[in-house]
Amino acid sequence: MTKQTLAAAVLAFCGFAASSAYAADGTITITGSVSGTTCTISGGTGASPGSGANFPVVLDRVQTSALKAAGDTAGAKRYFVYVGGSGGCPNGTKVAVRYEPTSPGINPATGNLRNTATATPASRVEVQILDGATSTPMDLRTGNNSTVATVTNGLATLPFYARYIANGGAAGAGNVTSSVQYSVTFP
Repeated sequence: MTKQTLAAAVLAFCGFAASSAYAADGTITITGSVSGTTCTISGGTGASPGSGANFPVVLDRVQTSALKAAGDTAGAKRYFVYVGGSGGCPNGTKVAVRYEPTSPGINPATGNLRNTATATPASRVEVQILDGATSTPMDLRTGNNSTVATVTNGLATLPFYARYIANGGAAGAGNVTSSVQYSVTFP
């Protein structure tokens, strides 16, 4: 036998021996499902589903005296995200709305929404989002900012509030504009 053939035979034997030394100790079985269910998403400040997944929430005008110190809040406006409707979303389906922590409008220092108005912006004012069921402020910079509801009679209603909050001192007069991205999931 030549040296090359002998070396190849030894390597092949070692490969077989090594593979038999690593026996399986267990099996992991992964399961899941893909749903054909289609739920429609809409929202707004009204008591019934709005006109689509992108919608405005118009806060009422407040006086600067209502926001005279950092942390003061005013002008809470209730709004809803609706999931269901005629899209065939079955009763009993769990639905969650999660605000995306990577949304560019989120202030990473406060978890509120920055004022991005370009025409005469109000100073030291942000927009705070609250869970509408508990009135608890939501820290939007984290991924733990979701609210869950169950589809009943073909519709899940997830309530929230938006309000002004003074940040860094007394608010200065001007316009307020902000936005945030959200996702609907089925936990």
